[in-house]
Amino acid sequence: MNNNNTDRYRAACSRIRAPEEWKRKTAAKMEQAAARKHKRPPRWVWASTTAALLAGILLLSSVLRPTTAQAKENLMRGISPQKQEISPAPSAEFVAAQADFGVKLLQKTAGEKQNALISPASVALALGMTANGAEKNTLSQFEALLGGGMDLGSLNRNFASERAAFQSAAGGKFLLANSIWYRDKNLTVKKPFLQANADFFGAGAFQLDFSDPATAGKINSWVRENTEGKIDKMVEKIGPYDMMYLINTLYLEQDWEVPYRGSVKKTFHAPGDDRNVPMLNSSETYLHGEGAQGILKPLKNSRFAFAAILPDEKASSGAGDPGKLLSDYVAGFSGEKFLSLMRSAGKEKAGATLPKFKFDCDLPLKNALISLGLSDAFDKDKADFSAMGASPDGKLFVSDVLHKTFIEVDELGLKAGAATKVSMVSASAPMRRLVFDRPFLFAVVDTETLLPVFLGVVMDPSAG
Repeated sequence: MNNNNTDRYRAACSRIRAPEEWKRKTAAKMEQAAARKHKRPPRWVWASTTAALLAGILLLSSVLRPTTAQAKENLMRGISPQKQEISPAPSAEFVAAQADFGVKLLQKTAGEKQNALISPASVALALGMTANGAEKNTLSQFEALLGGGMDLGSLNRNFASERAAFQSAAGGKFLLANSIWYRDKNLTVKKPFLQANADFFGAGAFQLDFSDPATAGKINSWVRENTEGKIDKMVEKIGPYDMMYLINTLYLEQDWEVPYRGSVKKTFHAPGDDRNVPMLNSSETYLHGEGAQGILKPLKNSRFAFAAILPDEKASSGAGDPGKLLSDYVAGFSGEKFLSLMRSAGKEKAGATLPKFKFDCDLPLKNALISLGLSDAFDKDKADFSAMGASPDGKLFVSDVLHKTFIEVDELGLKAGAATKVSMVSASAPMRRLVFDRPFLFAVVDTETLLPVFLGVVMDPSAG
C-alpha cells in the first residue's frame, strides 16, 4: 500500500469510534497485505474461506416514531476483555449440540442439484454473540439451538474455549474475528452485552453514522481484511431502519500435509449430465459408517483435516440418480452420525480419486433458522433483546441472517509435492479404492473436537 492510500485509510479510521489499538492494527494489516502481494504463492495449497454471517442485522419495527435521542459515545470506552476461566477444550455436550446444529443447517440449505457450503462454526459464533442480548423465551431458543438447552453462561465459556483453541493452532493461516457495528443515533446499547462479547468472543464494537453512504464501505473493508479479500461485500446498502450488525468472519488457508502429484481429467456424474473434470489421486485415511464411506486427508496444520464422504449406492432409493442419492443420505444424516464417521478414522488406508473444485455460496439463513426453532428473534412482536439495548423508535429484532462462503480445493504447482506423494504411494499395500465421481459430502474438520468447521456438498465440481 502506498503512503497516500495508508494516510487516507487512517483518516477514515479516525472517523470510526473505535479503540486506537484497533485502528493501528488495521492500518498495519493493510500494509502487510500489500507486501504479501509481492511474495510467491505456495506451490501446493488448499484454501477455504468463509465470511460468515452478517448475523444478524438487528432492525427496528417498521413504524418509526420521531427521533428523540442520540448515542454518540464510543460504546467500548471503559470495557476491556476480562480473563475468563475456560476449559482447554469444549465440553462433550457442546460438541454434540454443535455437530447436530451444523448437520441440520446443511439439511435446510442444501438442494438436490447445486453445490452448497456452510460454516457451522461461524454461524454459531455470530448467533452466540447475538444470544448475549436476548432474554426470556428468545434466549431459551438460542440456548436450545446452539447448546441443546445449555445455559448462556456455559455456551459463552464453550465458545471462548473453541475460539482460543482455533487461534492457538500453529502453522498455515487461520483468521477469526468478531465485531459489532451500531448506529450513532437512537440507540442505547447495554454495557453487560458488550462486556460479554468482549470477554468470550473477543469482539470490538464500533459506532458509525449509518446515514453516511461511506459507512457500508468501511464495514465491507473490515470483512475483506479478515477474509484475505475472498469475501468482498456483506453490506450492500444500510437501510434507514438498520440499527446494528453483528459480524463474524472466519478464514482458513492450509497446505496439504502430503500434496498431490497432479490431476487427470476423468468423468464426474453430476445431476443431469456427466462432466469431464480434473481428478486428484492419493492414499488417505479410510472412514466408514452407516450407509457411507469416506476419506480423511490431513492438512499440514494437524488441527485441521479434509473429509470427503460418499454414500453407498445400495443405501438409497435414489440409486441411478447421483443427486438424489446424496440428497437422501444428507436428509437422514445427523450430528452423531457425522461424529461417528470421524471417530472411525484408524490406520486403514484407502485409495481416493477426488475432483478439484472451487465455488462460493451466498445464503440467507432466516427461514432455515426459524424452521430450526429460532423463531422469536425474527418476530418484531415476540423478540426480546432487552439485554442488548433499547431505542425510542421500537423494539430490536433480527431481520435477516446472511451467510457467505467460499472454498477451493486445488494445487498451484507440482514440483514441491511430487516426491512426497510418490514416496507415500509406493509404500502403500493394496487397499480399498474410493472414486468420488458422483455427488459427495465434504467437511473441514477440527481434529481435536471432530466438529465440522465447514460442511458442504459437491453436486458438480465444474460449477465454480
